Amino acid sequence: MLQASRLNRGGKIHREELCKVLSRITSSDVPTESLDKFLDIVFAGRDGEVYVDEFINSLYGPIQNPRVTSTTGLGTPATGLGTVYLAGLKEGQIPFVNRPTDECEPLFDTIDRFREANAGNQELLETLWNRVKVCPKCGKPFAYTLYTCNSCNNSLEKVDISYTENFFTGFMYGVARGKIPYKISIRWQDQDFMCFDDPLVVTPCHLNTIPTSVYVPDLRYLFADPKRGLALVDKLLDVARNACHDQFWGHSRFRETYFGAEERPSPKEVGEFALSGMNFPPSMFQIHLQFIHPPLLPFHLNMFMDGFHFSYKRFFPVDYLQKALALGDSVKMKVDDNTDIEAILDLVKRQGVNYDEYHSALLRKCTTLQHRWSPWKESMFKYQVVNGTMAVPMGQDTPISDVDIKQIQKDDCKMIQSYGRPYGPDDKPSGTYYKFAKKAGDVKHFLA
Repeated sequence: MLQASRLNRGGKIHREELCKVLSRITSSDVPTESLDKFLDIVFAGRDGEVYVDEFINSLYGPIQNPRVTSTTGLGTPATGLGTVYLAGLKEGQIPFVNRPTDECEPLFDTIDRFREANAGNQELLETLWNRVKVCPKCGKPFAYTLYTCNSCNNSLEKVDISYTENFFTGFMYGVARGKIPYKISIRWQDQDFMCFDDPLVVTPCHLNTIPTSVYVPDLRYLFADPKRGLALVDKLLDVARNACHDQFWGHSRFRETYFGAEERPSPKEVGEFALSGMNFPPSMFQIHLQFIHPPLLPFHLNMFMDGFHFSYKRFFPVDYLQKALALGDSVKMKVDDNTDIEAILDLVKRQGVNYDEYHSALLRKCTTLQHRWSPWKESMFKYQVVNGTMAVPMGQDTPISDVDIKQIQKDDCKMIQSYGRPYGPDDKPSGTYYKFAKKAGDVKHFLA
């Protein structure tokens, strides 16, 4: 895990990053003070960094790169430790939670027509684009700082930065389609907020919530007015947890399958279960809260264990943002597109709120809740994927070569998602348009 986190980045790891990894793989009972003392020893006489190989060798002796695999057998890493996860969900194993049926027609048929109608409004036009990397394998757009696709695990190291349509602002303005249809699986909406299913789920309940009457490019801008920023974050969380509480926890078969038929908790408790937060930089440049309720799908749990979900200093837990913004004027700062996120982290840390503590706590929570509910049974799946490269049919011990593991992963994500349920006659996800679609001038910039 340590070596994987530093591939193609010089082989070194910062103290804060090492603290995060150690917090994740050690017991939560290890006192913070003990961990700090250990790190003081590790980094003594060093300038805040240590070579990963040197650190590991000091603990265990020489070890091979865990990404270097053998050329025979099951592709077990040269460390001697491999992975197995369940894949190939069988039909009828998973309950769906249908979206509310509140159909609405779009205001504009295409994004090009919308641009033409607002050709003189440069400020509005700029909100319709994202600066991203696009995975050449699966086509998913990502933050331009990422090295690995967290959907299909493909390398993004050599992928150039490009610009993509901002679907979220297209949703807000009631546009029917751009390069893809802008129909969405809406869970809840009013004149100022919208909550919808994420189409690229990592868990059976994976929601996004956005504001619709204010444009906030990303989380940095919240610190231009912490009081307003905190109120906005609180509302985004409130909308998402209520939708999850009412629709997902309120669905008896869903609750029985994924949560062991536990009693439905309060909306506040549901919010505490979720792995909620915001990414910086985002893949969509309209601020949105990701509300990811465990358990993770086996493939995505495997990616999480490899460090490819909830990335350090890219994923910002909602409770960290709430604590930081609650500091008020002491963390207020001038923000523009060039503001360094590290400057915000440092300012907040000087006021006593440490990002590392909240990020480590979120990783521990993910692991704890995955064990708490543990819904995945071998009988639900067709295969075991060994070391991410070979599929072994359930009950057998020989890999087969005529299956596409990447396609199995895609099919599993589609199988568990409630996005667009019920499906239409064409067996494709259904959706609708934002009921309170905005017109030019209705949406104000957060800094205005």
